[in-house]
Amino acid sequence: MEIRLQHRDGVAVIKVLGELDYSNVEKLEFEIKRRWEKVIEIDFGNMRFIDSSGVGMLLNQARRLHKQGRTLRIVNIPDFIRENLEIIGYFQVMECLERNKNI
Repeated sequence: MEIRLQHRDGVAVIKVLGELDYSNVEKLEFEIKRRWEKVIEIDFGNMRFIDSSGVGMLLNQARRLHKQGRTLRIVNIPDFIRENLEIIGYFQVMECLERNKNI
């Protein structure tokens, strides 16, 4: 996995290239945690694979940021990864966070 960092209008953009799995999930988690911006955008445009540990970490970080009044947003999701995220229920959890400010 390769990570590229950018900033755009107060948004931290983290581009993830390759595969996100148990062997490297801590690397992306570290990059998310060290960001100070209100919105952190993860760009999956060049993602080839994500496993459950990657999805779990993203959900944990989304919840942590939500409690701080910040947002984790995933963009440019390839269709085959979007299908996996839908099966796991990632988008339902994200919707629940938006509806329930106390979670």
